[in-house]
Amino acid sequence: MKKNWFRSGLTAVLCAVMLATGVSAASIGGGTTTTDVNLRNGASISNGIIVTLPANTKVVVEEKAGDWYKVVYNGTEGYISGDYLTVSQDASGNFGTGTITATSVCFRSGASTGDSVIGSFDPGATMKVTGVKGNWYQVDYNGTTGYVSADYLKLSGASGASSSAAPASSGTSASGSVKGDYVRLRSGAGTGYSILGTYNNGTALTITGTEGDWSKVTIGGVSGYMSSEYVTTGSAQSAPAQTASQTGYINGTEVRMRSGAGTTTSILGVYNTGTEMTITGESNGWYAVTYNGTNGYVCKDYMTTSKPAAAASAASASSGTDGYIKGDYVRLRSGAGTTYSILGMYNNGTPLTITGTSGDWSSVTINGKQGYVCSLYVTTTKAASPAPAAAPAETGSTTTTESTGSSIQQTIVATAKKYLGYPYVYGGMSPSGFDCSGFVNYVYKQCGYSMNRVASAIYYNNGTYVEKANLQPGDLVFFSNSSEHVGHVGIYIGSNQFIHASTSTVGVIISDLGSSYYIQHYVGAKRIIQ
Repeated sequence: MKKNWFRSGLTAVLCAVMLATGVSAASIGGGTTTTDVNLRNGASISNGIIVTLPANTKVVVEEKAGDWYKVVYNGTEGYISGDYLTVSQDASGNFGTGTITATSVCFRSGASTGDSVIGSFDPGATMKVTGVKGNWYQVDYNGTTGYVSADYLKLSGASGASSSAAPASSGTSASGSVKGDYVRLRSGAGTGYSILGTYNNGTALTITGTEGDWSKVTIGGVSGYMSSEYVTTGSAQSAPAQTASQTGYINGTEVRMRSGAGTTTSILGVYNTGTEMTITGESNGWYAVTYNGTNGYVCKDYMTTSKPAAAASAASASSGTDGYIKGDYVRLRSGAGTTYSILGMYNNGTPLTITGTSGDWSSVTINGKQGYVCSLYVTTTKAASPAPAAAPAETGSTTTTESTGSSIQQTIVATAKKYLGYPYVYGGMSPSGFDCSGFVNYVYKQCGYSMNRVASAIYYNNGTYVEKANLQPGDLVFFSNSSEHVGHVGIYIGSNQFIHASTSTVGVIISDLGSSYYIQHYVGAKRIIQ
């Protein structure tokens, strides 16, 4: 990489020609996340999640796609819902490291071709990106601030400081291992970047480059940066022994698949006996495995290459247990959680085969398609009718004798059920993620009604009080929690059940008012529609 300062007038001419014939605009400004939000690989909540960004994360905004924005974060393109992104044509922040991709790219004093040329760059030059102004990046190069057209600068992972030397060639790699315990793998070359995993001494890795005092490494299929102080090369702890791929089976209950070969690394999933994975190697008593396209590690003590006996599993991995969907608009997901992509949506009574469990989720097969369904919506008893069977109230609970309600009340219930299985996000008020009162607000808004934002304010300021015995579909039911008198709200749907945005584990679900927890924490009910 080189930097050519104050070239002759020919430099300015070359710059002008390049910008006149450049590719289409690479950005429309900068963006800041307003809450914790998912960066997805497509412009809808049905697309897979790349990473969850915390509030106040800076991204580069490339284009608008309906209610979504296509953005760049740490060199990765993805999509963020416009509900959770503040966009500005002129934004400042740490947007990562930029690399020049063309010859004689102008370094200007301002964000336009009419501003003076400070110098020019050739391919491979790297610099810290400190701002976005329309289709221009504000950059810091060796202490000098200027602007470069976004058409000729490629963003990569954020760096803690600007660099005047290109990263080590990625064309070669070396085997190495972690030197020390609780060493963090980060998303960028600096301590200010998010932690991708924590690893202990001897964990195998592959070194693919360097950036300042940081090594770019890959551990168990996860790429990131690790302080070079804690990385050693050599065969003392080589990469996982490469063996011919073979089939392995989980042999235990709630066995964790991790991002690295150690118990301090992040958990990628939890599986039970009989779950089938592909073993790709070994490292320090751990199997390197692949499951549903995800690479990780499982302790060898909890994996076998022989299929476990069916009795050891909640359901036989080979034949499984016959079951049925319980409820409407139930989502089949690619993993055991609401953050995984949706593989299909099924209604009450749809037959399935239960092959195992993972926490609160059932591993199932529906019409040959394998995935996970929240266990609340799986039953081994065939429904007598298309309508979900009502769970009986527990002994001592108060039963209700509600009417079917007005047409608008039924519309509210039907609207709420459309979002079964959608994710819970604290502060969320859209299908990208709901909290309890955000869900209630969103559903009612779709039906033409508005109310206060939080559960306690709704309870004390909106609608009229309703006795539990007189509940009708569409009424709001309120509950206390450990920190406040009114801390949770849901929508009553009839048959002693209500729908609500529950937790980040299960998202939007249907629960029974007759369960012991909700009997104990029930506060009261309000009717918004008179």
